Amino acid sequence: MKVKAIVDCIGLGYDLKVSDTAIVSKKLGDKLIKFGYVKEIKTRSQEASDKK
Repeated sequence: MKVKAIVDCIGLGYDLKVSDTAIVSKKLGDKLIKFGYVKEIKTRSQEASDKK
């Protein structure tokens, strides 16, 4: 999962500053999104598959 940091966040397996982008596991990405630290960046192929 590709994510973009909204705030600085440091943890096991990641060290993100504001506006950094990173690829993280789906499980970790979902947790970071839930707590409001990051937002998901969808690629064009993901957007196309979501429309189907």
